Amino acid sequence: MKDIFYRWIIFVVLFCGSFTGVWGQDSTGRLVDRVHPDSTHHVVSDSLRRDLRALELGYLDNLHIREINTVVNELAVKSDAQIKRKKNASKDSVLHINRLIHDDNVQLNSILNSLNNYRGSILGSRSSVQSLIQKYQINEQKFPRLSTRLNTSLNQLTTKLDSIQAASAKVNALIARNESQLKDVASTAQEIVATDSVKSSNSIWKSTSQNISRETIINNIKNNYQNTNAFGRYFKDIPWSSRILLLLLTIAYAYWCFRTRFDIDRKSGKTLSKIWIAKVVCKAIIFYFTLLPLVSLFTPTFVIQAAQIVIIIFYTALSFNKLSLTQRKVLGVIILFYILDVFVNMIVSDDMFLRIICIVFNLLALGMVSYSKKRIRDKDSAGYINNFIYVIFAILNVTAIILNIIGKVDAFRSFSIACAVGLVQSFTLQFFIEMIREDLQRQFDRDNLYRGFWLRFNQARTMKIIIEVVRFICVILAVLVLANNLQFIDELVRFSESVLEKKRHIGDISFTFNHLIVAVILLLVTNWLQKNISLIVLGGENGQLSQVYNQKMTLFPLVRLAIILVGFFFAVSALGMSLDKLTVVIGALSVGIGLGMQNIINNFVSGIILVFDKPFRVGDQIELADKKGRVKEIGIRASVLQTGDGADVIIPNGDLLSGRVVNWTLSHEYSKTSFTIMVDRQANLDEVYKWVKEAAETNPNYLDNLGVSISVQDVSDDMVYLSVVGWVNSASNTGGFKSDVFLHLYKKFEAENLKFYSVAPTKIIQ
Repeated sequence: MKDIFYRWIIFVVLFCGSFTGVWGQDSTGRLVDRVHPDSTHHVVSDSLRRDLRALELGYLDNLHIREINTVVNELAVKSDAQIKRKKNASKDSVLHINRLIHDDNVQLNSILNSLNNYRGSILGSRSSVQSLIQKYQINEQKFPRLSTRLNTSLNQLTTKLDSIQAASAKVNALIARNESQLKDVASTAQEIVATDSVKSSNSIWKSTSQNISRETIINNIKNNYQNTNAFGRYFKDIPWSSRILLLLLTIAYAYWCFRTRFDIDRKSGKTLSKIWIAKVVCKAIIFYFTLLPLVSLFTPTFVIQAAQIVIIIFYTALSFNKLSLTQRKVLGVIILFYILDVFVNMIVSDDMFLRIICIVFNLLALGMVSYSKKRIRDKDSAGYINNFIYVIFAILNVTAIILNIIGKVDAFRSFSIACAVGLVQSFTLQFFIEMIREDLQRQFDRDNLYRGFWLRFNQARTMKIIIEVVRFICVILAVLVLANNLQFIDELVRFSESVLEKKRHIGDISFTFNHLIVAVILLLVTNWLQKNISLIVLGGENGQLSQVYNQKMTLFPLVRLAIILVGFFFAVSALGMSLDKLTVVIGALSVGIGLGMQNIINNFVSGIILVFDKPFRVGDQIELADKKGRVKEIGIRASVLQTGDGADVIIPNGDLLSGRVVNWTLSHEYSKTSFTIMVDRQANLDEVYKWVKEAAETNPNYLDNLGVSISVQDVSDDMVYLSVVGWVNSASNTGGFKSDVFLHLYKKFEAENLKFYSVAPTKIIQ
C-alpha cells in the first residue's frame, strides 16, 4: 500500500510539474512561465530567467493575418467594380468614383501601416530570440525542452513574417492600382469639363437657331438628364435602408395625425369623415416628399423638381378652403410658372431661340417675385417672401442670365433651375412648418381632453423648441436642394468632411468637429432630461408637478446627478477623449475649482446629505429663519420653498443643512393650532364651549378624533379670555381653520347680542 501511495504522489507531482513547464503552454505565451529546464542536468541562471521574462510573444495570438487578407480581397473586388464603372462613367459620376476610390485607399493605407507595425514587432522579437539562443548557447544537449520551444517560436515568427510580407505586397499593389485609377479619373474629368466648355461656350449672339421639333425636344431632355447618370447613381449606389426608414416615419406620422383627430372626434361624439382621411393621406405625401432630400445627399434634379410640384399641389388641395381668392391666384400663378420654367430648362440647349425664352422666364420670375413681395406683407399668408429669400432669388436669377449670355449653358441651366426650385421650396417649407405646428396643437388639444402625456409639459415652450428644430431641418433641406441643383454637392460633401473629420489638437488631446457636435448634442439632451425627468416619471400639468406625487420626489436629485454623470461620460466618449487624460485634466483643475467654487461644492454636497439624511421631504411644511412654507423641490445645489403667498424662495442647500430648520410635518402630517378669543362676561361659558366645538367641526380640515381643547386663560372686568387649541390635517390649513372658527363664533355672538373679540379692544382713557 505504501509503494502504491508513493507512486501516486510522484505521479501527481510530475503531472503538476508538466503544467508549470512547457508541456502545458501554447507556443506564443511568456516563455519564463512554460520553460522548466531539466534540474537533473542544468540549473537556469537568474539572468536567463530575467531575459525570458522580458521576452513577450503573446501578441502573436492577436495577429489574424487571414482576416486581414479577407478585408484586402474585399477591397480588391470593390476596386475592380470601380474600374468597370469608370469605363462608362458620366460627368456627374466622375467625382463620385474619385471619392470612393480615395476612401478605399485611405483604408488600405491604414491596413498597410498596421502591417508595417506588425512586421517591425516580429523582426524585433525574432532578433531577441536569436540573440538569446546565441548568448546562452541554448541547444538540445544543454536545454532540451527550452531549445525546442525557442526554435518553435522562432519558426512561428518566421511564418508570421512571411504572411505579413505577402499581405503587404498585395496591399501595395492595390494602392498603386488605385492611385493610377485616380489619375485616370482626374484626367477623364478634365477632358469632360474641357469638352463641355468648348461645346457650350458660344455666346448668345454667336449661337444659331434651328427648327424645334418633337425629336429635338426629346433629344435635349435626354442630353440634359440621362448624360449625367444621376438616376443610376441615385437608385443603385444609395442604400435603400434610408428610403425604407423614411417610409416608416411617414407611416408613423400618418398614424399619429389620424389617431389624434380620431380621439378628439370620439370625445365630442363625432365620426371621422372621409375628407379628413384624405387630408391625412395628403399630409403624409407632403411629409415624405419634403424630407426626401435627406435620404441621400446626391438627389437628381428631376426628383427634386417633381417633389416640389407634388408638395405644392397637395398643399393647395389640403388648404384650399382656408385660402383667400388672392392667395389662390398667387399659388396658381406660381404652380403654372414653375411647371413652364422647369419644362423650358429641360429642353434648353445651345439654340438661340430657347436661350432667349429662358432669359424671358428669368425676367418674368424676377418681376413676379417683386410683385408678390410688394402685395403680400403678412408673414403668415401664403406667398409671403422674406428679404433673405428675395435677395438670394435675385442673385441666382441675375447670375443665370449672365451665364446664358456668355454661353455657359449648363451652368445657366443649373442656376435657373435652382431659382425656380428655391422659390417653390421656400413656400413648401413654410407650409411644412405650419403643418407640423397644427399637428402639435392638435396633439395638445387631444391631451387636454384625455389628460395625456404631453400635458405634462408647457405647451408654448414645447412647441417653440420643436418648431425651432423643424426650422433647422428645413435649413438643411434648403442647402441640400440648392447644392444638388447647382451641381456642387460633391464639393460641399468633401469640404464638410475636411472640416468636420480633420483631427485638431489641444495639447495632447485630439478631437474632430463632428465628434464635438455629437458631444454637445448629448450634453443638451442630458441637460433637458435631468430637468424634466420628474415631469416624465411622476407627471404634472403645464410644466408643473402634480402635488399628488410630491413625496416621491425626494430621491430625484440623485437620479438627476446620475443622468448628468452618464451623459457627461457619454459625451467624453463621443469626443474621443480617453478617461485617463480626463482624469489628468480634472486633477489639474481640482485645486482651482475647489478654491473658487467652495460655496457651490458645499451646496452640492449638502444636497446629497439632505437626500440621504431626510430632515425634510418634498411637500413638508418647514420653517427656516423668517421663511415658512412648503418644500416644493430639493435640487442638487439649492431647494425651493413655496411660501403661503405663492412666492418661490430658492434656498442654498448649505443653509438648509447648517441652519435651524423647523419641520412641522416630519413625523406626521397633522398640525396643532392655537389662538385666544375674548367673550362677554355675560355669556354662558358652557354655551360658548359648545359654540367653539361646533365652529371647529364646520371646517373640513379639522381632525375630530384629536378634538379641540378650550380653557380659561384670564378674566378681566368685562371679558373672559379663552384659549382654543385644535388639530388640522396639515399645517398649511391652520389659517383656514382659524378663519372658519372666528366667522362661526361671530355670527353666534351677534345673534345673542354678546361681545366677541379676537384681539383686545382699545380702551379710551378719559
